[in-house]
Amino acid sequence: MILKAVIIYDDFDSAAHATALLERVAHRTDVGVKLDIKPWRCDVMKQPALAALTVAVAANADLIVLALDRIPSPTTELLNWLKNWAEHRRVKDAAVLALTTVKSRSQSTFWNEIKTFTTEHDLTLLGNHNVRNNRHSTPLAHLWPRRKPMDIPSSRPAVTERLPVPHHWGINE
Repeated sequence: MILKAVIIYDDFDSAAHATALLERVAHRTDVGVKLDIKPWRCDVMKQPALAALTVAVAANADLIVLALDRIPSPTTELLNWLKNWAEHRRVKDAAVLALTTVKSRSQSTFWNEIKTFTTEHDLTLLGNHNVRNNRHSTPLAHLWPRRKPMDIPSSRPAVTERLPVPHHWGINE
């Protein structure tokens, strides 16, 4: 089984911690999970063409990881990207994981806005998992056996019909 995850990060350390967390969880599961992780710097959301391209690529993602410690609340660009992704996702049981390396983040505006977003879009929110202080990653382990492709209504064109999907992920390179 392959878990497709997109990590949206604001600094290299956050991306590295998120990647390490996913690798630990995949290693601990009995399912034999392989990871397909695509890290994208949050600045990509500010460029409409790149944001649209990343939505096309993320449409098949099982998990969107938000590793954004440096912003106190989600930017308009990030929320627009998440809404666009939620509308075009092809995995019915996709989830959003909000990570933090900051202890006070659990009650922040950021957390509350992401929680509201996931509720409005019928997405699973996996929690405000503190990467640095919690080495046990079992809350994420239930993610892999539940991947189900979503039926795409014929009235809604797939985002990949409008944009070419790249064969590589070098957006941040």
